[in-house]
Amino acid sequence: ITACENFLKSQLAIIKPKVIVALGAFASKFLLQSEETIGELRGKWHKYENIDLMPTFHLAYLLRSPSKKSLVWSDLQKVMSKLGLK
Repeated sequence: ITACENFLKSQLAIIKPKVIVALGAFASKFLLQSEETIGELRGKWHKYENIDLMPTFHLAYLLRSPSKKSLVWSDLQKVMSKLGLK
């Protein structure tokens, strides 16, 4: 991941996204350089390279824990609101 981070930053500079949605603990913790759990990170706005970032649960986790889908929906509603889609 560390070897590819510069490539990611280059892509972000070209694409200029308004929002990043980080799926799962692995992606969220790396991008935010955090030791917090995904449960602690999700649902709150963070910044990566000055871009708003919303961590949420990975889709594979939702297959194992379908009761958490409402939390992800809540996170995605926040993203849609920030993008003016809600």
